[in-house]
Amino acid sequence: MRRADVAEAQGRLIEAATSWQEALEASGGRSTRAARGLARVLSAQGDADGALRILVSALPPAGVEDVLDAQFLEDLAAHYSRIGAKDQALSALEVAVVRGPDRPSAPILLAELLVEMGQSERAIEPLLRSVEMRPGHRPTHMALAGVLGRRGNWLPALEEYQVAASLAPLGVAESLRATRSVLALSQGEQRVRWALRVTAWLEVHGPPASQRGAQLRALGELYLASGKALEACTLLERVAGTDPGDVPTILALTRAYLQSDQCQRALATATHAGSLELTEPDRAVLEELQAEIEEAAERIEAAAREGSGDDKRGP
Repeated sequence: MRRADVAEAQGRLIEAATSWQEALEASGGRSTRAARGLARVLSAQGDADGALRILVSALPPAGVEDVLDAQFLEDLAAHYSRIGAKDQALSALEVAVVRGPDRPSAPILLAELLVEMGQSERAIEPLLRSVEMRPGHRPTHMALAGVLGRRGNWLPALEEYQVAASLAPLGVAESLRATRSVLALSQGEQRVRWALRVTAWLEVHGPPASQRGAQLRALGELYLASGKALEACTLLERVAGTDPGDVPTILALTRAYLQSDQCQRALATATHAGSLELTEPDRAVLEELQAEIEEAAERIEAAAREGSGDDKRGP
């Protein structure tokens, strides 16, 4: 097998395939290491179906339950997933998690597959066990944050993002995912605190003046969530100026105008939003904003009338 490893590492794939095939035959077709080596080379040569056949042929009579090689099980699961055999892939990964307790990849792959299969609740437990065993493994914390966020567990998700950020700064895409969790929180001190924290994570990648698109919109929404409505208006206006049909930005800008007491601008922006193609959730948000604008306008008008009455009465 050493010869096969060397040939594969040097890119001599035909020679590597021959050596892996010889090793597999010498084992009576049962060496999982030789099987995954041959499957890996076949995949590199474009024969993914042949790779799967080799892996399946090396399974013991009792199937994946009797396999001790966790890497073999991960490779087998990847090929099963490729052809849509998700139940078989799931079985392989469930055994891989048990066989390779020191391998952080198996719980992550298992969680990803469970989410893909619509079983995100089941994806949490293997990741929790994994972070307990490997508290410094950043990808596991990120995977757990993603699953928790998908389940609507916003605060636990943000706490996992925080752990990941303490291990290495969050990338832009990671910070944007954390932003979605912040914006899903209810109004209150926790939302403000997390908005400020995630703003700092995003600003690591450059000041607002240098950012654009999704990053700039996220910063605008985070500013708004942390009570900086006027600053949010400035950022969201830039995004809306580039893409006036960006519904999330237009709705966020409407709220920013409203919270900064720019009622007329809020009304005009809400009217524009109503002319766009909205989803049902977007329309619900717009209707809520329109009601708030109406209430704000009534308060302003009442205050103006009261002020006018005071002027007439004099001192």
